[in-house]
Amino acid sequence: MTGLVLRGSKNVFTVQADGEDGAVECRIKGKILKGVETYYNPLAPGDRVVFERDGAHKERGFITSLEKRRNAFTRANQKGRGRNRLASSQILAANVDLALCLTTPSSPPFRPRFIDRLLVQAEYAGITPVIVCNKCDLPYDEAVMERLRDFVRIGYQTLHVSSLTGAGMGALHDLLRGKCSALAGQSGVGKSSLINTLVPGADIRTGRINEKYDRGNHTTTMASLIEVPFLSDVKGVMQKNIHH
Repeated sequence: MTGLVLRGSKNVFTVQADGEDGAVECRIKGKILKGVETYYNPLAPGDRVVFERDGAHKERGFITSLEKRRNAFTRANQKGRGRNRLASSQILAANVDLALCLTTPSSPPFRPRFIDRLLVQAEYAGITPVIVCNKCDLPYDEAVMERLRDFVRIGYQTLHVSSLTGAGMGALHDLLRGKCSALAGQSGVGKSSLINTLVPGADIRTGRINEKYDRGNHTTTMASLIEVPFLSDVKGVMQKNIHH
């Protein structure tokens, strides 16, 4: 059977079987998957796989092979470098159409170099990047506006949205229509809150900004593929925090 990887943790992957409503909890058959030797983790949300069901438990299965990826949104992974320098890349999402680089005008502070790194990651993978400035209800410093204008000037699409007030969410819905998108950004920019706004009932845990250090706390611990409702064939990859 074939299916779509929705999420995975500790080499157990949730796979949406093609043509079926239910998901199957799968492990890699033989614990070695061909074609992923140069990555720290074998599979990521968005991957398409071939699997077989467990004869005794139909809700479980074994992944036998990985279908060829269109692309992979990755980051350097320090953990893999010690034992295998080749396995130094961690796959965050696969087969992605858009990379949404989430930022804020403040709280946490605007970090243009962080956006630069996300843009480079997306361009290198052949994925179209879009800068999404969340918390647009907060005041913008002129230096922040100038840097955002620079991104627009060199050709990057930029959206201003607020998961709190709903501003710009219609434009974001239109952007996501019919595409698979990876949502990435530093802690505290509102990735989980944005998904909760896009997907009513998702109930993803959110965290408060640390007032002392003006930065977010880690709340999302696993990458997941989440379907955005009310639009046909729309999927969004809610990506965990990306730090370099």
